[in-house]
Amino acid sequence: MENPLIAAMIQFAILGTAGEIVAKLLTKSKISIFKIIYSAFVWAILGVVIKFAFTGFNGFVNELVNHHYLPSGKIYQAFFKSLFTNAFFGPWLVIIHRFLENISKLKVPTEGLKGALLTLLWFWVPAHTITFSLPVEWQITLAAVWSFVLGLILGIFSNLKKTKGEENA
Repeated sequence: MENPLIAAMIQFAILGTAGEIVAKLLTKSKISIFKIIYSAFVWAILGVVIKFAFTGFNGFVNELVNHHYLPSGKIYQAFFKSLFTNAFFGPWLVIIHRFLENISKLKVPTEGLKGALLTLLWFWVPAHTITFSLPVEWQITLAAVWSFVLGLILGIFSNLKKTKGEENA
């Protein structure tokens, strides 16, 4: 697609929402068409914000490498782009996403926030290291795929937790 921001919107709207739907199906949670449409809208907004962050942190890391503050080399740069993106931008993205998902309450729900922030370490830093190893034109696509994958993983864990809780009851 010619416009990278529109491409990011579309990819995240489709894949991020699909991840949420699959997670809800796995946990046997209720799915409403309104919630799906709203979720696609939220993911589209996040896609643009993420595209901006990816571009900005790419420049940030390149400047640090040019000034010899960081090692050069593709894998080093991919790792540091991922690390800085997730350390400086990731927490804000988690909070913004939670706020937008619960905008009718005009607050950020704190339940599960610690777990959501921990995904930045165990999931997003390794995932985005792979993402930033790819050519720029594929990075947003893979990031959107990772959003789907994380939704799937979290849905499976949630379902396992529910099943284990029912066995212990």
